[in-house]
Amino acid sequence: MKKRVCYLLTVMVLTGLLAGCGEGQGQEEEPATAQKTQESAENASSAEGVSTAEAGKTYETAEPEPEGSVLHIYCIGEDFKSRMQDFYPDYEITGDDTGKIGESRVKWHVFNDDAEYRDSLNEVLEDQSLPPEEKVDLYVVKEEYLRDYVESGNSLDVMADVGLTAEELADQFPYTQQIAMDRDGKLKALSWQATPGVFTYRRSIAAEVLGSDDPETVQEAVSDWERFAETAQQMKEAGYYMLSAYGDAYQVYSDNVSSPWVRDGVLNIDPHLEDWAFQTREFAENGYIHGTEQWSDEWRADHTGDGEVFGFFYSSWGIHYTLQDKAEGTSNSDGEDEDEDEDSSVTSATGDYAVCRGPQPSHFGGQWIVAAPGSDDTELVRKVLYTMTCDPAVLKKITGDIKEFTNTVSGMKELAESDYKAEVLGGQNPIPVYVETALALNQRYVTSYDDDLDLGFQVTMQDYFEGRTSEADALETFRKAALSRYEELTESPGDEEEEEEE
Repeated sequence: MKKRVCYLLTVMVLTGLLAGCGEGQGQEEEPATAQKTQESAENASSAEGVSTAEAGKTYETAEPEPEGSVLHIYCIGEDFKSRMQDFYPDYEITGDDTGKIGESRVKWHVFNDDAEYRDSLNEVLEDQSLPPEEKVDLYVVKEEYLRDYVESGNSLDVMADVGLTAEELADQFPYTQQIAMDRDGKLKALSWQATPGVFTYRRSIAAEVLGSDDPETVQEAVSDWERFAETAQQMKEAGYYMLSAYGDAYQVYSDNVSSPWVRDGVLNIDPHLEDWAFQTREFAENGYIHGTEQWSDEWRADHTGDGEVFGFFYSSWGIHYTLQDKAEGTSNSDGEDEDEDEDSSVTSATGDYAVCRGPQPSHFGGQWIVAAPGSDDTELVRKVLYTMTCDPAVLKKITGDIKEFTNTVSGMKELAESDYKAEVLGGQNPIPVYVETALALNQRYVTSYDDDLDLGFQVTMQDYFEGRTSEADALETFRKAALSRYEELTESPGDEEEEEEE
């Protein structure tokens, strides 16, 4: 996900509404970053009972398929598809978007753009006229919009409806289930991943300023936010920044709130988020933070050996998939490879990083698999969900082969004791830190509003960080924008009283 685009989008969606742009409120808006592929066009057509010889041109009536013979799986991106192809026992690839599991055929419907994916997925989920053999059986969603499906009738209870047992689910990291439970406590989605967040720091800077690059020594220096600020002062005195972007620590604070964004229809700003805003302003005033924007070229450059930033908060997948490129300076703000000659002067920081737990446990992102109502093969749905999210052997193999931290407590504890190493971390085995963090996570306060309001809050607070407005005015701007965005929400009486007093 490109955070730079999301931030700009949030500015338009939230603060733009203050000028009267109130259309489409209550619906998530996404940037159109890619065109639907030829395969996606064919999938959408087949969902209506036709196939295409060439998208948008010649259409022929499709031959009816035998009832119950096809498992339709809808995905955003190739991640789950590739995991199934590479790790599901007895999976047979029969084409670019087709496969077989035993006698059952698998049809993949893969999209690269979130907005197009959700529109197409919602259309087929709601189409009651589709015959059973053409209905969605499984679909994959990102965390940003997981709650929209968990709280809808378009998701099955994986225990009561699909048939998985508490014993089979017991080895998953609890937070991955908390996120996927509806308001009645029904578990509606499962993930093969866990994505714990850790503090990722430069070994060379730690050794210079703290006297050691050992993770336990550094953990003592960042064990809570008070110690984190004290260490930031030490870094400043030595000529370094503690963090790069204003938003670098936000997810950590957000994962440790004591109340949800919305409670009984009332907009609520948790005190811990105000703590983040206050500390970030202090860091900006004291020169502890570089003042970049996440995912920008400046932020990326801070990761290299030429950067002057001590650390970043990263998730397990971020360390494997993005930190390596950032440390070497081989990708730009859009995640594309740079011309080698252009970055030939960049000093690589590969091997100069290590991880520790940080002030508080956190996570970032992930994808969940949802079982759709109306599936004509719930037994196969059950087998796929069990194999890809509950089977320790399969999940441990995924981690061993492609370095993705997976959703098995026992499997990850086993690898924590192994010789597993990460090159970008100087040979450190990060899995013990991941396991400890993932087990400490609590996600009781998630709502469907989180992604939008989190982004909007960060954007609105930037004027406060840079001294252009007061904290009170920034909070009031955010409240007005959020209430305009979501007309069904109301302001808490306490907020109204504070405004009258001012």
